[in-house]
Amino acid sequence: MLILMLSVLIARHDPGKLFALLSYIAMALVALLSIRKIGIRETYLLIISGLLSITVCLEHPEPLHAFQASLDQAAFMMAFILLLGLLYEAAVNSPAITECGRYITRQPPGRRFVSLYLGTGLMSVLFNLGVISLLTPLIQSGVRTVNPGDPLNPIRERRQLVAVQRGFAWGIIWSPTALAPLTILDLVPGIDRSRWILFGFIIASIAMVIGWLEDYLRFRYISRARKTPRPTPPALPRSALLRFTAAFFWLLSLTLCFSYTSNDTVVFGLMLACPFMMLGWLLAQQGFVAGAVSRAKKQLGIVVFENLPHAAPVSITLACSGFIGRAAAALVPADQLIAAAGIDLFPNYVFLSLLPLAITLLSFMALSPIVTSVFLGSVLGSLDVLPIDATLLAISISCGWALAMTVSPFVTLVLVMVRASGHTGITLSLKWNFGFALMSALMLFPIFWILTGGR
Repeated sequence: MLILMLSVLIARHDPGKLFALLSYIAMALVALLSIRKIGIRETYLLIISGLLSITVCLEHPEPLHAFQASLDQAAFMMAFILLLGLLYEAAVNSPAITECGRYITRQPPGRRFVSLYLGTGLMSVLFNLGVISLLTPLIQSGVRTVNPGDPLNPIRERRQLVAVQRGFAWGIIWSPTALAPLTILDLVPGIDRSRWILFGFIIASIAMVIGWLEDYLRFRYISRARKTPRPTPPALPRSALLRFTAAFFWLLSLTLCFSYTSNDTVVFGLMLACPFMMLGWLLAQQGFVAGAVSRAKKQLGIVVFENLPHAAPVSITLACSGFIGRAAAALVPADQLIAAAGIDLFPNYVFLSLLPLAITLLSFMALSPIVTSVFLGSVLGSLDVLPIDATLLAISISCGWALAMTVSPFVTLVLVMVRASGHTGITLSLKWNFGFALMSALMLFPIFWILTGGR
């Protein structure tokens, strides 16, 4: 894993392709050495990747070029999630992160949904999917502690878990470190990232209002029927919040600095920043006192040699998703696909509103939004001229990713929540979020109508 991460970072600016080859070998070895850790999903994706490899070799006019591009995408995806994993391992040991998590899960009912929705989105900037593993047990223990034995506890738990799930899902369309936008950003030229973040945050805020309203209307009668003592609002952990904010801006500063000095994208800057951020954070957690360096070194050994290998299954999933999306795109003529999709047949706002629905429906066929996004990004990135504004197209794709993460039982977010909460995937997706997902999908039509000027 270490060799893979290092070789992918160097290969970005290596004209000789030696380190690219090294990354392919390291990626194959990671998959081979993790064979006992992987499950049905990873096995299925590896088989599909193998079948696509054979198809590319037989059908593509330049099989070597297409195969190399697919391997590059796979290695990039695996390295990216592993580098973000280093950041997560540092964050999970941070007392400030835990304090902030407890604060947002202990809010009174009136502001709990908004607190969890916004808090999850903000914490995911540094934590990514790790925020789900952190907040889920905090929510479950908090519900049992505040009102032990209360028959309404399952409903309280549901409402809080739903807020976390929706906050994370819609947070990806604006988060600076989310995998969805960064994947598309690296594939499609001409995207304005600052405009994307602004529009994405506005859309996520509208989704928050819809989610809060749906939650309130669904449970208003139950809340009125049974009165329980209102919990005392927790005190604002100012010190923890200040440290979290400092960590966020430190990561942002490092990312922009590396992006500028390397003359590369923000994605590459973030990948370079993660190891340095982890080292600094581990050292800062020791308090900069005598013996801090040795303790940080010991913690670093635990992070790299004990915890990092646990990320093997998800890293293989993402690598296969990247490979499948890129290889499938290489087999499909981009111009013909765009013509078949009928972009010219609909107004732009209609196409942009329907694309998220298509991505969501494909996720029910066990086609991960990652696969679909890489496929679409690869196809669109190969066009000489995009038929639609690149930024709005990227926002539309990430909205499809967000929709799928709320309503599909096969996406990574739901699978992580299944393991952390004990609820089934069907419960966490269709049973709890179908109405919200439907309203969110309808919301996109007027939003894209406004963003495209009615075109």
